[in-house]
Amino acid sequence: MKPLTFKANKEFIEDVTDFVTAQMERHNFPVSLHPDILTAVEEIFINITNYAYPPEQEGDVSISVMVDEDTVVLFEDTGKPYNPLERIDPALDIPLMEREIGGLGIYFVKNLMDKVEYEHIGGKNTLTITKSSKPTVGGV
Repeated sequence: MKPLTFKANKEFIEDVTDFVTAQMERHNFPVSLHPDILTAVEEIFINITNYAYPPEQEGDVSISVMVDEDTVVLFEDTGKPYNPLERIDPALDIPLMEREIGGLGIYFVKNLMDKVEYEHIGGKNTLTITKSSKPTVGGV
């Protein structure tokens, strides 16, 4: 799983999704599962670009992709520590205007993926998402 490093900047989102797509295609991962993975990849990358680094600081995001029966995408950055899995899921049963802002993106990621894991080790945030090619029930 050799990583590719991108600037943590929204202008690189297409390069990121192209990289992940190429890996899935190269290993014949079911095309029907690509949209879920790419939606999660976009959400995570955009969150890193928006929140990991202060506006005056440039940062990088290293992305690794491993594909076999599962597609595993690993994101690493040296931005401020943040575990998105600790965020409480949004209350979808209350009207939109009464909800707290934020949290929908990681909620969707957790529900689209079969596994989502976070670690902060050695000054790095590591978020790993996994999607199995075999049918599963539910998200995380």
